[in-house]
Amino acid sequence: MKNNNDSIHTSEEQPSTHHEKPFISPDVGMMLLTWVTFFLLFAVLQKFAWKPILALLDSREKDLRQSLENADKVQKELSELDETRKEIIAKAESKGQTLLDQSRKAAVEAAKIIERKAREESQIMLENTLREIKDEKEKAQSSLRTESAQIAIALAGKLIEKNLDDKKNRDLVDQFIQEI
Repeated sequence: MKNNNDSIHTSEEQPSTHHEKPFISPDVGMMLLTWVTFFLLFAVLQKFAWKPILALLDSREKDLRQSLENADKVQKELSELDETRKEIIAKAESKGQTLLDQSRKAAVEAAKIIERKAREESQIMLENTLREIKDEKEKAQSSLRTESAQIAIALAGKLIEKNLDDKKNRDLVDQFIQEI
């Protein structure tokens, strides 16, 4: 074991024989190769990648601009349609209000006509009723006169038959009146 430790010490004690290189060292060959690779890759990418990518980006930009223009047009059309819609609604409301006013006037006029006709009919019915009452009154009065005359004749006949004194005449009249 001692030998192993000694060998470790011997390797540590030996001075290093190779040179330490700095971390960044300019190597002209490597720089030239890097620049050639860069320009070669740039040329290949320019021909095969950048042009299609730029063409695609230009196409996309054109589509976006066209979409924005179309969106502006659509927005203008929508605002015009909204204005037209508002005008149509205003006209419809105005026309509806006019029709409503006309309907109300017609209803008021119809109500007045109906009321006038009802008054005329009730007046006619009242006049007919009054005429019937008058006719019935006249009939009743005529009937009452006829009956009164018949009673008076009957009473006069009985008084003549029984030529009585005043008290008896009055009692007889009262009796006939109660019979009636």
